[in-house]
Amino acid sequence: MSTGPAVGLSVLDETLRSLRLVPDGARCFEVPWSSAERDYGLPPDVLRTMLAAGLGERRGFDHFDLLNVSLDLGVRSLWTFGPASWAKGLRAKTAVRAEVEFVPECAHEPDEGRECDFQVLLPTGWAPCPGGSAVARFELPASWPPPQPRAAELLEEFGRVRFVRLPMTVGLDLDFVERTGIADCTGGSLFLVREGRRRGLPIRLAQGVILSPPFSVLHYWAEIENDGVWVPHDPLIVGAMLRWGLLDPAEWDALRSTGAILARVSGEMGPVGLDAGRPAGVSFATVVQTGSRG
Repeated sequence: MSTGPAVGLSVLDETLRSLRLVPDGARCFEVPWSSAERDYGLPPDVLRTMLAAGLGERRGFDHFDLLNVSLDLGVRSLWTFGPASWAKGLRAKTAVRAEVEFVPECAHEPDEGRECDFQVLLPTGWAPCPGGSAVARFELPASWPPPQPRAAELLEEFGRVRFVRLPMTVGLDLDFVERTGIADCTGGSLFLVREGRRRGLPIRLAQGVILSPPFSVLHYWAEIENDGVWVPHDPLIVGAMLRWGLLDPAEWDALRSTGAILARVSGEMGPVGLDAGRPAGVSFATVVQTGSRG
């Protein structure tokens, strides 16, 4: 693959300018050139441009830099399958029904000589997993109430923040978000909730999954109370999908709820899986009932 026309190069330039805002010390140049081509779908001309911009070394590239470039260039790979599925879910015309199987991973080394003892955090609370997994079912409305004026003002302002996948050391730095205007879902949602509370809005954090069958991913967003309904809002993701050409700007903006693809599990950041009390990774095998989609 090549970047092709000048528009591709223009997108790449904009992406690289955003990535240069990330401190060099947050990078790990651990992905070799061959893997950057094979696993992230990036051709040599793009990798050379990244190298010239200081976003790589001869020994390798940073995972987050590669992921952001792949997303912005619309390259399909193992790492970028989710957004197209998000957009499909947001075009739902009826309630979205999803079945999510929480599959925890062992948090101990094989040589520790003990059995796993799993629990996962479901919307109903912590649940044991004697069979190795547990299932949660969600029914999500396709449409949600529009925000009230003060909430709309906040969402419009935050909608100008650019979505960039970031390493945790940077992603949770709210001063970094405010200073640079770039954020990922963790820092972005915390920043939005903090600013909303500062303005006196009824707003809260949500932790859950963003539906992308066959495997969803852990995600964070904000919910704003509107006439007794807690409405999910993720202007960061809406802005990114508009930028990637996955949503129609005539129908979508930062004010519209993304609740059709956001399955809430809890109201705080923390582990959703435990192995004998230790935080454990969890994968989310997902089946979505398609219903009527646009």
